[in-house]
Amino acid sequence: PQRPTEVSIAAHLIGLSGISEPSTAFPTFDVAMYIKLSWKDSRLAFSSNQIDALVFQEEEAAEKLSEIWSPDPEIQNEIEQRKTESIELRLFPDGMVEYEERFSATLHAELDLARFPFDTQTLEIEFQSFLWDIGDSVFVSNEERTGFDPDFKTPEWFVKGTTASMDQRFEIRDDRAFSTYTFRIIAERKAGHYVMRFLIPLMFVMALTWSAFWMPAGPRIRVGFVALLTVVASHTVISGNLPRLNYPTFADIVLLVCYLYVTVLIVVSLKVQHLEESEEEGSDEQARVINAWTRWALPIAAVLALSATVLVLWF
Repeated sequence: PQRPTEVSIAAHLIGLSGISEPSTAFPTFDVAMYIKLSWKDSRLAFSSNQIDALVFQEEEAAEKLSEIWSPDPEIQNEIEQRKTESIELRLFPDGMVEYEERFSATLHAELDLARFPFDTQTLEIEFQSFLWDIGDSVFVSNEERTGFDPDFKTPEWFVKGTTASMDQRFEIRDDRAFSTYTFRIIAERKAGHYVMRFLIPLMFVMALTWSAFWMPAGPRIRVGFVALLTVVASHTVISGNLPRLNYPTFADIVLLVCYLYVTVLIVVSLKVQHLEESEEEGSDEQARVINAWTRWALPIAAVLALSATVLVLWF
């Protein structure tokens, strides 16, 4: 219609039907979306004759769209071609064109799991014209129609909000940049499953292990090894839920603190047992002092380590 043609675009999230498991090497997410595009093509103007607009739906809309100029939007990060559920095309007397489409798609996701299982993810959907560069077509965000359905709920994720931004990106298919509309979904993981089945049981085990400091050194060592096996089992379960990351997650740090806690307990117990069995003068008093200091220093150090982790990851 003109160079460049401004194309108003709005995206609305109908539903986030699923995000792949954290252990997936190439994570994806499934969405149900609604998009609306509008542009003006004066060549399509017609005499109204008391007709507000010409409306085409489904197959008629697809056929009519193939006969006129359109921005031809594609989703750059989709895994496979999106599934169009319904479309509608309106032509207005002044040449204004409105295109509406409802579709479902599976898209590539870039997940940041540093705070797992208390993580919040930003899921992006990138719309870009396949044919027309910025010299031919430029997207303009329609903020009024952009958003999400707040009534939609999922068992594992909570949609906190959506944002949209405009950008220009270069593609290998052309020397000129292409106008890009990026729709972002901010989704927060519901951590209740991991808290109830992993963190709370592990914390109970660590709390009961602390009571071993009031036991003789021999039985305390056995308690420490039982706790160590519990931490190893928990680590195995969590490792199965995560990909091979090159950075630690919050769950990894919790397990590392538990490993250190149990290791110090066993080492201190061995030292105390050695002192109690020693016939050297003052060994019993030395064992008592080590017990008294470690009994409180160890849990305090664990709490401080976890608090520092929270401060680093969240603030």
